[in-house]
Amino acid sequence: MKFSGEYVIPATREEVWVALQDPQILQECIDGCEEMTSLDTNEYESLVRVKLGPVRAKFRSIIRMLDVAPPESYTLAVNARGGNAGFGIGQANVTLKPNEAGTTLCYEVTGSVSGKLAQLGSRLFLSVANKMASSFFTKFCARWATTQNTT
Repeated sequence: MKFSGEYVIPATREEVWVALQDPQILQECIDGCEEMTSLDTNEYESLVRVKLGPVRAKFRSIIRMLDVAPPESYTLAVNARGGNAGFGIGQANVTLKPNEAGTTLCYEVTGSVSGKLAQLGSRLFLSVANKMASSFFTKFCARWATTQNTT
């Protein structure tokens, strides 16, 4: 599975960098996220409930930031376990580029799933992954703008 995207966020690259590492903001922006905990510098654990076609599952994930180059880029390595639903592993390369409107965030994701998830087919899984990414960035931009307006 591969997909990518690009979003313009009306904030400086440094502000976006800090917000993307705030567990509270991440939890609020990820659909179905019940927990997001910082385990260590550049390492998080999350608990996310998702519905993929007929499969509903709760995934516990370890997320590690690798190749960190503040405030420019990093790679997210994700290992998600969903019990009987299966598991997934993935990697996302994230780059922040300043522009006239604020910051352009670019991402490229690769990953794979196994178990019941794999039986659903790659089209369904890719559709859900793209929807979750779009929802995250919509919420992130709205949340970030709200936070900035109250300071």
